[in-house]
Amino acid sequence: MLYKNRAFKDRHGNVFTGDIRAEDGIITDIDIISEGGEDPLLPPFVDIHIHGGFGVDIMTASAEEICFLSKKLYYDNVGAYMPTTVASSRENILKAVQNIRRASKEKRYAEIVGIHIEGPFISQKYKGIMEEKYIIPCDIRLYEDIKSVCPDMPIRFTVAPECEGAEEFCRYVTAKGDLVSIGHSGADRELCERLCSAGAGSYTHTFNAMSPLHHRSSSVAEAALAGEEYAELICDFVHVSRGCAELLERLKGGRIILVTDAMHAMGCENGEYIFCGKRVYCDGTSVKDGTGRLAGSALTMKRAYENMSRICGDKKALKMAAENPSALLGLEKYGYIDKGKRIII
Repeated sequence: MLYKNRAFKDRHGNVFTGDIRAEDGIITDIDIISEGGEDPLLPPFVDIHIHGGFGVDIMTASAEEICFLSKKLYYDNVGAYMPTTVASSRENILKAVQNIRRASKEKRYAEIVGIHIEGPFISQKYKGIMEEKYIIPCDIRLYEDIKSVCPDMPIRFTVAPECEGAEEFCRYVTAKGDLVSIGHSGADRELCERLCSAGAGSYTHTFNAMSPLHHRSSSVAEAALAGEEYAELICDFVHVSRGCAELLERLKGGRIILVTDAMHAMGCENGEYIFCGKRVYCDGTSVKDGTGRLAGSALTMKRAYENMSRICGDKKALKMAAENPSALLGLEKYGYIDKGKRIII
């Protein structure tokens, strides 16, 4: 299909107008006509941390409901995503994984490019909204059970370095080609760096559910800022203030990955919802339980990109929303607009 006179942003944030030819959503040719243009197309976003949206909760949704979520995300310029689970029973996690696997066969909309298992291998102190009764030591058998359901899908685990068996688990999982991210943890920098040496390649929702930055004590936040690993950022200015988002961008802007951490209230009316077994309230900008504790978000990738653009400009923000998550997962057809890449028009 030929899309004539369409403005778009290239890898460097420059705007051009041209004729774009695509087949099955993949760009086959671009004929640039001029510089500049109105309402430019953006590269599809890649969200590697999302628990749901538009009324769909990944933990309880059927395959058909997850396909509905994929369609809604697609129309918000999300080309690919990793449905994300929470700490729960082995049976509930495996059931969610089975439904995600079935939904992943649908390729027309936002493509499911893996699964993010956030919990149950986390710290009780830094569990956030998750249910303490489901927090367990790292379990290679659970990993193998998940892989038996989806052997060809990338799996990304959030793991607390202090969790029993974390290093062995990390080495085993990454040797198999899957991923580990550090999060929901009270570890110090040394312990984080040991897990990174074992294969961990990122930090989950930086500054949230982790030991904080302090000038007299080592922490996960310090390790995230000092290391070369990717750092997730929920850029809603609720989970992380604008000032801290600016600090993170200055220290490691080239390694930030924008995520939503959205739960099923995203895209829905304000009101009460059940998440992680708890009653929570969405006010349109945040989701909190009765104590004021954050419980996921109502953020979209488009809003995260727009917020970060106001801090560091379109070029850097696009890299955080599309190119960096694609690099982490090894996704060749996402990241920026060019021949061989997917496009949403």
